[in-house]
Order: sequence, then structure tokens, then C-alpha cells
Amino acid sequence: MRVACLANLNNMMFILCRYLRDVGIDAHLITLSDEPAHFSPGSDSYDDDYLEYYKVLPVTKSTLYKTESIQILKKELADFDFFVGTDISPTIVTLIGKTLDVFIPHGSDIYDLPFEKKRKKGTNKVWWLSEKETLSKLQNIGIKNTKTILFPDEYDIHFPFKNRLKTVAKYHNTSGPMVFIPQYDDLANNPYVKDLQWYPFFKKLREENDLIIFSHSRHNGFNLSAEMAIHQKGNNILIDGVANFVKTHPKVKTKLIFFEYGMDVDASKDLIKAHKIEDHIVWMPLMQRKEIMLGLNMADISCGQFDNSWLTCGVVDETLASNIPLLHYREDALYETDYETLYPLMNAKTAADITERLEAYSLDKDYQNKLAELGSQWLKKYTVDNPLRIIQAQFDLKTKTTLSITELKKVKSILKKHRTKDKVYRAQGKIKTKFT
Repeated sequence: MRVACLANLNNMMFILCRYLRDVGIDAHLITLSDEPAHFSPGSDSYDDDYLEYYKVLPVTKSTLYKTESIQILKKELADFDFFVGTDISPTIVTLIGKTLDVFIPHGSDIYDLPFEKKRKKGTNKVWWLSEKETLSKLQNIGIKNTKTILFPDEYDIHFPFKNRLKTVAKYHNTSGPMVFIPQYDDLANNPYVKDLQWYPFFKKLREENDLIIFSHSRHNGFNLSAEMAIHQKGNNILIDGVANFVKTHPKVKTKLIFFEYGMDVDASKDLIKAHKIEDHIVWMPLMQRKEIMLGLNMADISCGQFDNSWLTCGVVDETLASNIPLLHYREDALYETDYETLYPLMNAKTAADITERLEAYSLDKDYQNKLAELGSQWLKKYTVDNPLRIIQAQFDLKTKTTLSITELKKVKSILKKHRTKDKVYRAQGKIKTKFT
């Protein structure tokens, strides 16, 4: 069985590919050339063994619809027996007349992208056609014909999409593995980490402080609209809680690490300034995951989010893989029916909760650290072993992977309209430029 792991947003397919290869599956990572550099194997691995099974195709999201691009996709994917992917992988296989065996969405690729939206006035027509309009139609077809979807049910609560997205797929209330756990065993003694750019900085920070609180969530709003509220991370709650702690525990050398990431970094900086705790905050630039994980493993506490309850996400999974105490909000009642056990954490919803948890940790670090050692065990059971079992079961159920004649006609029609519109929009642009 030759398996193609398509696209790599959040490094999800690279992680899955590594686990599949570890159990003897001939899996290969296939990506497009315009995927963000920080979602690449080199950004998420301390060695380069991945070069044996990694290929970047000379195709981008905007050029997918060109005849030559589709020919490249057909040629490069012809020898694969099984397709699993994330992001726009449903579109990729649809363009070559095939179906996706397993779809593991990262989020908006299933609850937003497959549903067409009106172009906002003033938006470049050519850009909208390539990046939204045509992609949305093909993504919808691709997902509808997917066999299996791994995606947590909690997303349908926040972004209702299942009733709108009619698909033959069987849903499984889980996601795929997001972290390659073996990579972080005894990371401090990994010979490669000392060569990393940020190793000296994190090492010095560790040596100079008693308590390092690590938060690599996005800075997304304090008072977003009702429509956007689900994206709030509660950074303001964390800042308030840490401010209370450092003011009442001045002898504890404390640093809170933040990243310049998200729509409201400036709002967080203003709140920090208002609390007059700038000396306790360290702002870091965006960096590769392997660097982030180094810093995380040198910290005392990792922070998730405090506005909305999420069982798993990138930050949570990375923390659990590192066996670091997790400070995070989780509404246990939402998950107890589907999970025999839940991972250990320092559950906090308010600033007062955060202050209290930090005080408790300072008084008994050994207790929290011991609990945290169970994190990677939980993560492996529910986000590695379970999805791998589901995916491997599909190998035995493998059936026809070609789109029906009806669906092929739809795709042909969509591409024909796309190319016609593209020519018209580009001509209109040239005329507009000429007379302005």
C-alpha cells in the first residue's frame, strides 16, 4: 500500500507520515510549493531523514487550475493507492478525478472553505476567483466524495457545518496526530538542539528565572464580535492573572513568554503596559516549531487558552507531548462521555484562577510535574493510536477512488467557467490599468 499524505498545514501530514512509516507503511508527504515555510518538515524535525519521502510539487493554490498543473498532479500522484490529506487535499484529488480516502481537516478547510461566499466589493476579481470561488466549489465536491473524516465533534458545535455539507463520509470524533511525540523524549540531550538559533537565549532565560510561563497561542482579541468570539484566546485573562501573581510574589523571578502572533498583539502590549509588568514579559518573533518546542521544554508551565473550552489543539498537544504542566480552560462535561480519561491540567477560566494555579505550582512543583508526565500517554492513546487504527482499517476497505461520471462533468464545467472568467477579469484589469 503506497500512501500519499497531501498538504501539510500545521505539519499535520508530516506528523502522520512519520507515524505511518514507523509501522511499516510506505507513506510519502506531498505538498504544494506555496505552503508556508514554517509548515515544512525542516521546521519540525531535528534531522533531515524526511528527505527520503518528501516532495514539493511546482504547483500553487493559485495555479492549480491550469492544464499543465493538473497534468503535474496526475503524473506525480499516479502511483499512489491511498490518499489522506488536510487543507485543500480534497480539491487536489478532485482535480485529477480521484477521491480522498481520509480527510483530516485543520479547521476552516471544512467548516468555512467548502461554502461559497459573495465577493466583497473592491476585492480583486482574479484573486477571489483563484483563492476562494473556484476552490470553494472543488473543495465541496472533494469533501462530499471523501470516504472518512477525522474531526472532533466540538467543532460542529462552534461552526455548524455537518448539516450543510452533505457527504458520504463517515465522521470520527477525533483528529489526526499533530505532534511526533518520540521526537521530544529527552529533548535537552538531543545533540541537534544546541545548534538551534534560539538555544542560547532559552538556556540563559532558564538559568536566570525561577518561573517561566510559556504561551504560544495567537493574540486574538479581548472583545471580538459574537460571530468571531470563538477565536478569542483569553490572552487578557492570562495577562491579568500573571500580573496579580508577580505583584503579590515579587521575590519569584517570573517571566511570561509571548509570541508576536495574532490580530491583537498591540492590545496585549497595551494591557501589559497598563499593569506595569513589562519587565516580566518576553516577546518572541514567529519561529519554527522545533525552536518553539525547545523553549517549551525549558519552561515550567505552558498556557493554552481561557475564553473557550477546547480539548485538543496545537498548543495543547505540543504541551502534552512535552509532559509540561498545562494551564488551560477545559469544560470537562463536554468530553467525559467520549473519553475514558482526560489529560491532567491546571484548569483555569478567570484571572483569579490563573493566579491561584500559579501560587499552587510555586508551592509544590513536584506534584504538578509528576501529573504532567501522564500527558504524552493520553496524547498517544487518543490522538495517535486511535486515528492510526481508523486509517489502517481503511486500507482493508479500499474501494474505487475515481469520481463518478456526473462529478467529473461538474469538475470539467467548473474549470471551464474558471478559465473563462480568469481571461475576462484579466482583460478588465488591463483596461482599467490603461485608463487610470
